[in-house]
Amino acid sequence: MIQEVGVTEHDKQDKQDKQERIINAAYQVLAEKGYDEASTKEIARVAGVAQGLISYYFSSKDLLFAEVFRRESQRYCESLSFLRSHGEQPMTVDTIKSALSVPKSRAEDNPSWIKLRYELFALGLRNPAVSGSIKDTLASKRAHLSELIESVGKLPEEHARKLAPILLSVFDGLGLQKLCDEDFDYDGAYDTLAVMIGAYLKTVRQ
Repeated sequence: MIQEVGVTEHDKQDKQDKQERIINAAYQVLAEKGYDEASTKEIARVAGVAQGLISYYFSSKDLLFAEVFRRESQRYCESLSFLRSHGEQPMTVDTIKSALSVPKSRAEDNPSWIKLRYELFALGLRNPAVSGSIKDTLASKRAHLSELIESVGKLPEEHARKLAPILLSVFDGLGLQKLCDEDFDYDGAYDTLAVMIGAYLKTVRQ
């Protein structure tokens, strides 16, 4: 973010508001049109700002999209905080299903986010300037998920850390299949995942 010098608090707030509008507009345009069609001109129109203002905050469109990914991933991690309430309950299959309701609902309630994630994965693979940001964002999500697994599942840190990237991959993969195939048995897949996690927890504890 640009460091501001010699400006009023009102000016700072105005600039922050415009930056937020640009990021939110980039999310909307990227999710709707995909990377190739998501122009800075369209983002500026949706944000209600001058096109040149985008380059003031972000040196490239790719870095803007990487920031979109980071912000949305942070919000997603924050949405999982309710899972801590499951830590005082026995880890039955039903409890696990309840704990999985947030990642499951992501593809159901916000399919554009699943599409956006895959757009940004591809972006990170083809643009070295962005790959570091994508890598850091994924590492942050793994760490957050690992901490939740350790807390809720009462697993040793080593097991939670190894399970987190597997679950993260499953969440993304199931979301993609639901997005691409309207006949895909999404509910059945998550029910089976709950059973598998239950079996894994039982094995580790024994």
